[in-house]
Amino acid sequence: MSDTVQNQRVSDEPYTGQSYRKDAAQREPAKDSVVRDVLILVLITLVAGLLLGAAYTVTSEPIARAHAKAREQAQRTVMQAARSFETMTPEEGDSQEAEEARPEDGSLLQTVNAALADMGITSTAVTQIDLAKDAAGAEIGYVVTCTNAEGYGGDVELMCGVAPAEDGALRIEGISFLELTETAGMGMRAKEESFLEQFSGKMIGSGQMLGYTKSGAPADNEIDAISGCTITTSAVVKDVNAALTAVRTVLEQEE
Repeated sequence: MSDTVQNQRVSDEPYTGQSYRKDAAQREPAKDSVVRDVLILVLITLVAGLLLGAAYTVTSEPIARAHAKAREQAQRTVMQAARSFETMTPEEGDSQEAEEARPEDGSLLQTVNAALADMGITSTAVTQIDLAKDAAGAEIGYVVTCTNAEGYGGDVELMCGVAPAEDGALRIEGISFLELTETAGMGMRAKEESFLEQFSGKMIGSGQMLGYTKSGAPADNEIDAISGCTITTSAVVKDVNAALTAVRTVLEQEE
């Protein structure tokens, strides 16, 4: 009998379930650890979201004020005789409800941008048109915000002041950049006074558009291109032509 017990294999011993209970007991702490880690991650995510929301709330208003101030300064730069501006189209940031409440505004932009496409002014959009008034409240011109997506470094966004002149001509009062990310020392030279002053007072006859030349001797409806920066020059000229088209569209609708 003793020999039988001694020779009994371990696999022949009666199963008591103790080993499984031991394994289960070892697994429980591991499960608790996973749950704890998940809860910690969720808590971190919630806290981070609250902090980002608070930061946005704190910074959004100053950023909006700075943006509005920059736009106002640009308006006065390109239309120096103006004392007030009245937005004729939905402003950037307007809600969908606000735009739907002013269907005539949306149709004006649609008409202008459709005209640009018909004229082959590609990758250019008019995003806002402002009516400029003098101190007496008389209408003296328009400030048009345009964006061209074909700049060498990205979008070229600018404001262009345009005033009606005699015989259907338009006078460019000036331009001011809202966004320009061209190469330093190259396309960024578009901000230099020597380039900007070419636009001020430029008369564009009825049916004409602005062009550019590399010869250094521009015609009445041309500006001299930035040396070695044809892409930037072209983007700026397309923006200005978009502004001219927008004003002509407005004047046609007022007739």
